[in-house]
Amino acid sequence: MTKTWLKATLTVQTTTELDEQRKQTFNAIAQDATDEQLAAFGKIFEVLTGDQFTAANLANAYRYDPQPIA
Repeated sequence: MTKTWLKATLTVQTTTELDEQRKQTFNAIAQDATDEQLAAFGKIFEVLTGDQFTAANLANAYRYDPQPIA
C-alpha cells in the first residue's frame, strides 16, 4: 500500500466567560504542524476571541492506494 497525505483539519475548543463551549474548525493546516505551533495558535485564538482555549483536535486525512502487482 502507498500512503499519501491529503489534508489536516484543526478543531479548536474554547470556553466563554458564561461557561459555554465553542468549537471552531480550520482547514489547510500544515502536515508537519508541531505541538508548540498548535498551542501557540490556541493562545492567539484566545486573544482574538476573548474565550479560554481548552483543547485542540488535529485530524489528518490520508489516501491508501494498493501497490501495483509487478
